[in-house]
Amino acid sequence: MFLANITTLMMATAQITNPNLTDTDFNSWYNTALLPLFMTNHNASLGVRYKLIPQPTTPKPPEWQYMALYKTHENTTASPSIEDILPRALNERDIGPNDVAIEISSWTHIQTFESLREKRGEVPAGRPKIANVVRIEPREGGDAELDEWYRKQHLDMLSMLPNYRRTTRYQSADGSKPRSLAVHEWDTTDMDPYVGEVLNNTELTKSVMNGILTFDSWRWDRIFEKGNLTEKL
Repeated sequence: MFLANITTLMMATAQITNPNLTDTDFNSWYNTALLPLFMTNHNASLGVRYKLIPQPTTPKPPEWQYMALYKTHENTTASPSIEDILPRALNERDIGPNDVAIEISSWTHIQTFESLREKRGEVPAGRPKIANVVRIEPREGGDAELDEWYRKQHLDMLSMLPNYRRTTRYQSADGSKPRSLAVHEWDTTDMDPYVGEVLNNTELTKSVMNGILTFDSWRWDRIFEKGNLTEKL
C-alpha cells in the first residue's frame, strides 16, 4: 500500500517467542538493528518504544510485550508485515524468525489535543513517560458519537488531571477493525479512583460504550526513542 503526502503513525507490536532469548538481548537487537532499519525503510522521523505495564486486575493480558510507534511521512511505503526488513535486521544479530513475533498496523491522524499545561510549557521536559493506548470499534452507526465524545467531553475531562499531557487520535489507514486509535500521554500512571468513576459514568460515556464492539486499553512505559526527539506523536 502506498501512502502519499500524509503523515502516518505506524504501530509495531512485538513479543519474544523464544524462552531462551532474554529481554536484554532482544532490546539491544531491536534498538540498534531493527528500529534504525525500519525508520530508514519507512522514512520515519521518530521511533518510540514502550514496554507493557501489567494490569493485575485484567484477567487476560495482551499477547504483545513491546510496542513501537513510528512517525512516517510522505512517500512512505507501508507494509502490513515485517517480512520486508526483518531478514536484514536478523542478519545483524544471532536472532532468528522463531525468536520474535512482530505485527504492524498503519494509522492516519485525525486529532491532536493538548492540555493547557502542555500548551503553556508547564510540564516536565521531554516526552511523557506513559502512553495509554486505546483502540475502539464503536457499534454500527456510532462513529459520529465517538468523535463527539472525544472532542466535546472526554479529552477536556482528562486534561484536568495534573499528570495528563496530550492525546493524539488516529483512524485505521486500511479500514481494518478496530478503526479508532487514541494515544493518551501521561507523566505518571497515577489515577484517582473517584476521578476514574466520574470519567466512566457520564451520560455520553455510557452511550458511547453501549453496544461497543471493541474496547481495549493498555498502558505502556517508554523505554527508548530515536530520531527527532522534539517531535510529538
